[in-house]
Amino acid sequence: MNEKQYRYYKGTKAPCDRHLYPQCRCHHCDKESREVKNGIEISPTNTNTFNPIFSPSITINVSSGYTPAPIGVETVQYIAFAEEGKKIYTNKDALKQYGSSDILDPNDVSNINLFVNGLLQPPSIYDIEEGTLYLKSSDSPPKDAPVILLFVIVTG
Repeated sequence: MNEKQYRYYKGTKAPCDRHLYPQCRCHHCDKESREVKNGIEISPTNTNTFNPIFSPSITINVSSGYTPAPIGVETVQYIAFAEEGKKIYTNKDALKQYGSSDILDPNDVSNINLFVNGLLQPPSIYDIEEGTLYLKSSDSPPKDAPVILLFVIVTG
């Protein structure tokens, strides 16, 4: 293959000669410089030898005869429908037909989440005491929106 190689510099076409233009980076010269550099043949293959070793293990030291107590989680929910302008909900408002419980004492549960119309509410906008939910926000929930208190009780 005796094709003549050309280099293009600032819009001019000139024959490619690596000896005349040592900084030439045309396709032909660049390929040639990658293959042999300072007399050493350069391989285009990746020579990365990084081989990470991942050996996950967990060691749990338990003294003989000791059996940890099982941990249990129970969830209970209070369900009511919002009424226009209403900001205080009690056990009387609970929808027992949907499996609603009473409003539990906050000191007897591990976690409480309030959902109004399906959206989780920040704890700063409500207060709870046994049997009563107080909404402190400036607006009240829309009429017939579900008001759900989810109580999480962790035992063990």
